[in-house]
Amino acid sequence: MQENRQPRNWKRSIAIVLMVIVAIGVAYVIGAFFVGPSRVKAEGGVISTAVLDMPSGILPATDTNGNAVTLLVKIAETSAARKAGLSNVGAKALDTTVLLYAHSRLQTSRVRYDMTGIRAPLELAVIDESGSVVAVKKVGTNTTSISVTEKHQWVLAAKEGLLGKLGIAKGSLVTPGDIRRIG
Repeated sequence: MQENRQPRNWKRSIAIVLMVIVAIGVAYVIGAFFVGPSRVKAEGGVISTAVLDMPSGILPATDTNGNAVTLLVKIAETSAARKAGLSNVGAKALDTTVLLYAHSRLQTSRVRYDMTGIRAPLELAVIDESGSVVAVKKVGTNTTSISVTEKHQWVLAAKEGLLGKLGIAKGSLVTPGDIRRIG
């Protein structure tokens, strides 16, 4: 028996395949713009706009054993940047973020640093006008602010344990005056 075969309509088949490809592309773009950012945020990889807008620098230092150390830092040199600090930076992003609170002159009275919205325990290295780390302070996630009573001109802030891994402890020498700005 002979069947009645209709010739295949190639133009129609190609049009359907192209429509499917376009639909998949649109779904991918929607996912990238709407689902992707929420996944990054949920995984703690978010860096706040305030930190992104801060200048970056390479900061030379010497650990307590006299070894040279180089730190990549974000510089909070304005009042607004110092107030924002590391607030709303995701815990995962804090694994590699070091913030330098920079003052133009020696702070001789108590200075309060806002810690509202931090997502992981932090440590602060308090640095005097000569570049010596005079104290290291711990900051818990429920802390809203911390007061630094030591005379200081700079403070390094990082996730708890990171400064120690980088060789920064009480007695280290950090020279923010020699910072080299990048970007």
